[in-house]
Amino acid sequence: MGALFLSTENAHVRYLDRNIFQGLNFQMQEGENWAILSASGSEKTAFLDTILGKTVLSEGRVTRDFAVDYQKEMTAQGKINSFRDLIAVVSQRYTFTNKSNLQNFYYQQRFNSSESEEADTVVEHLIEVEAKQDGPWTVKKVMELLDLEVLKDKSLIKLSNGESRRLAIAGALLRNPKLFLMDQPMTGLDVDTRKHFGEVLEAMVASGIQVIMTTSPEEIPNAITNVAILDGGKIVQLERREDFHERDLINHAALSQFDHKKLDELIQNNPVKRFDTLVKMSQIHIQYNGKVILDQVNWEVEQGECWVLKGHNGAGKSTLLSLINGENPQAYANDIVLFGRKRGTGETIWDIKRPIGFVSPELARYFPRNQTCLKVVLSGLFDSIGLFKKVSEEQEQLAMEWLKLFRIEHVAQMLLHQIPLENQRFCLLARALIKSPALLILDEAAQGMDDEQRILFRETIDHIGRHPDVSMIYVSHYEEDIPKVVDRELVLEEGKVVKMV
Repeated sequence: MGALFLSTENAHVRYLDRNIFQGLNFQMQEGENWAILSASGSEKTAFLDTILGKTVLSEGRVTRDFAVDYQKEMTAQGKINSFRDLIAVVSQRYTFTNKSNLQNFYYQQRFNSSESEEADTVVEHLIEVEAKQDGPWTVKKVMELLDLEVLKDKSLIKLSNGESRRLAIAGALLRNPKLFLMDQPMTGLDVDTRKHFGEVLEAMVASGIQVIMTTSPEEIPNAITNVAILDGGKIVQLERREDFHERDLINHAALSQFDHKKLDELIQNNPVKRFDTLVKMSQIHIQYNGKVILDQVNWEVEQGECWVLKGHNGAGKSTLLSLINGENPQAYANDIVLFGRKRGTGETIWDIKRPIGFVSPELARYFPRNQTCLKVVLSGLFDSIGLFKKVSEEQEQLAMEWLKLFRIEHVAQMLLHQIPLENQRFCLLARALIKSPALLILDEAAQGMDDEQRILFRETIDHIGRHPDVSMIYVSHYEEDIPKVVDRELVLEEGKVVKMV
């Protein structure tokens, strides 16, 4: 057995204003790499935040033995230091900023080429990463390991979700940490990149870094040596990786209580509008700085159809969606009919947004930080990123009904950016559905949810998609997340349509 690397002893932990762990006991030895599993996404994130010292301990302690010698040495030299100097973190939250060190990119900015200069490129971002200690990882090495060479001159704003995730891992690795904490690191990665992630982890471990990652039972990489299962505020199981057998952590009884009748009632309260032509695209061609992003794409979505949009990270999916939801100015140079009107014939952006309900994991970061969840849901009635109008009692009541349906009414008066990520996703779904949209666009919308909520999300979407006037475009890298109601498929590869069924 190696020396002790870190431990928690009888830790009673508060996280986001609630008691989340009672008597948490955990030991990690030198040379070990851990996977943390739980049916609750909040528990997994809180576990990592406890090791990072970002939760409140009312009892017990966390000992970070790996940092003791470093801190003694730095203190003796009169240098300010922290155990965090030796930790790298990849969370599920978006951490990139623009050149003014602000995160206030607005949603359309990714598609306006002149404004993308306000953000660093991939290589500029990596060069600026500060490491507290020397180590084997250099900009050149992390770019090779995470296949970032082809993206080196791309603006941070223009990165797809999966590309941002790879860059976050690369930036964290440049810190040459002793401990690497990763919260659901494979989320948002396409199938090939998820397979490659195992090799990335092995390269990290071979360089002497130890890892604690949260993940799901079916996605435990080979480099992991130990598995811990959290449930009800405690570690209920500890196993060696080779002894671990995949298991179901989901409370199926809770899932069966979902109120489908109430969902139907809420949709029928505000009838879905019908259109002669929902979406029709002909010979779509988009390019930026000479690089072709979409190449002669033809696509028609009829009302009531449910599509899945597939393709590797960077295949052009987000750009295609941006043409539909009115964010991309290049729409005017193309032949596109949306909701019965040809683009560029005097329609406003609001005419386009009104029939669309849109959910994506990055959408949450564009809301002003003073927005409560109730306000976020209500903003769906006005297609604004945040609520800036007075609403009626009936409208407020309607928003609360949607929050109750998804069992998150307790977050109504909390700020969106402070609630757990899985609750954020349902809050954004309620925002999309409150206006009974004719077209629901779900771009990796279940990303960051725990296993139980992913099933609830999928079954909710499946039920909504059975409404004869509701159309859907669903994007996911996970086959198991795609609702059964989806029966049409469009696959993009390097901006070209390679499959349409």
